[in-house]
Amino acid sequence: MDNKSFAILSFVLSFFFPLVGLIMSGIALNKFKQSGETDGKGFATAGLIIGIVAMVISLGTIICIGCLGGIAAMGSSY
Repeated sequence: MDNKSFAILSFVLSFFFPLVGLIMSGIALNKFKQSGETDGKGFATAGLIIGIVAMVISLGTIICIGCLGGIAAMGSSY
């Protein structure tokens, strides 16, 4: 698989599986750095950014749900 196809795949995967897309985007950017190519590098960069943002939103949601669950549990004990 060439670098551009790998970068596009990592970009698409970052929407559906952020962790996988994040890892693959990092690998794609490393491949671009080693080969010196630039065609498709934007897809890898965008995949990396989307993966990071999606992971932050996911973790924030999990933390908020956990906090709300703790608050609800404390409120019912009184």
